[in-house]
Amino acid sequence: MTQDPDVLKIQHSDNQGMSLVSVLLDSTNFLTWNRSIKITLEAKMKLSFISGKMKKPEERDNSYEQWIRADYMVTSWIVNSISKDIVESFLYNTTAR
Repeated sequence: MTQDPDVLKIQHSDNQGMSLVSVLLDSTNFLTWNRSIKITLEAKMKLSFISGKMKKPEERDNSYEQWIRADYMVTSWIVNSISKDIVESFLYNTTAR
């Protein structure tokens, strides 16, 4: 499977500690948070990791390691955008999707 190299690329300004949205997801604001996180991920060309368009390649695929790094980055951004009260329900997902 050939992946779009731009989608898999992590920019120098990207880091795992980034907070992508101004309001953390809690039990009252899903619609607002959902729209905010999608806008930001699309701007960073990473929305496909949560939409299902970006499929995990086979381990033998040349893009596998790069995909794993990008997916972990997206996962960390999402975790950083969720309130501590509910983050554990997402924390143990194996991919950003």
